[in-house]
Amino acid sequence: MKAAILEKPGVLKIKEIDIPKIKSDEILLKVQVASICNATDNHIYHGDFDGFHDFYPQILGHEVAGEAIEIGADVKDIKLGDIIALYTPRGAFCEYTIVRPTDDLWVRLPESIPLRTRSLVEMFHGAYVSAVHPAQIKPHETVLIVGQGPLGLTAAATAKLTAHQVLTVDVHEFRVKKSLEIGADASYNRSEMTTDQIVEAVRSQTGGKGADVVVMCISEDRSAERDAFDMALKSLKMRGRITGLFVDAKGIENNHRLNPRLLLRKEATFAHTLQVYGSQADELKAFQFAVDKVAEGKINFDAFVTHEIGFDELEYGLDLCVNHMNDVIKVVLYPSR
Repeated sequence: MKAAILEKPGVLKIKEIDIPKIKSDEILLKVQVASICNATDNHIYHGDFDGFHDFYPQILGHEVAGEAIEIGADVKDIKLGDIIALYTPRGAFCEYTIVRPTDDLWVRLPESIPLRTRSLVEMFHGAYVSAVHPAQIKPHETVLIVGQGPLGLTAAATAKLTAHQVLTVDVHEFRVKKSLEIGADASYNRSEMTTDQIVEAVRSQTGGKGADVVVMCISEDRSAERDAFDMALKSLKMRGRITGLFVDAKGIENNHRLNPRLLLRKEATFAHTLQVYGSQADELKAFQFAVDKVAEGKINFDAFVTHEIGFDELEYGLDLCVNHMNDVIKVVLYPSR
């Protein structure tokens, strides 16, 4: 099979390798589509990821969707022909990959979800399961989401399913406009507004009290002042809730600053994944809920896809994600191209 193998940082080669053999508790997935994770895949490519993907060589990628074409004897909850999407630690940019149903967080997709958006549902695990759902948003509440990259947009779209209003912030005008396109009630450009102006705008939008919930969706702070967390806390109401995402990258802590006095003064509650899930089954239930909203047409993932490429164009796609942020949201890849 064809696979995009990162032999070492910066050295990516498309190679022919053997189709993996499955064990009794695994399935073989024929990859239909995969997508670039703008932050993580680039950190792995450049050699500064700090976590479980920090090894070489490896098949790059983890956002994937495909068809179950071979099923181990001990697998009971998946049948031949099922369309599955998941986060895979075994590589997504290849023609076939292995799924371990008891270990992997996977969801079954209805065929009504278009091919070009199928792998994007993996983002729900980070944006919805890990951030938005743990915040336990109420229908009368206002949510502020800082960062409108792919995960921030996903968080905005899922928060909008429940919240009274969703407000967003980004430093790129393209993403500010995209946020409004997918349903945000207001979106602020940090490159054109000061922190104080954004805080005042949030307060004005909320009758002076501030946002009930803040979701931080930035892997690094790209504002000149590095004050995204301070801005978020200033925008939060007293005893509000804050949650968010992070990327395991070396040195990423140097891209942020936070005044702890703001956190303490606001008496903010930190809402985290582990506080609301008792088991993997609970996480999968939340994961499936978000996927069902795509199938119902309540989340417009089609608007996220800005580029479609083949595996041979992968390095071009990776570059798009970090050096052309005013043109790109999601890059999807097809093994057949």
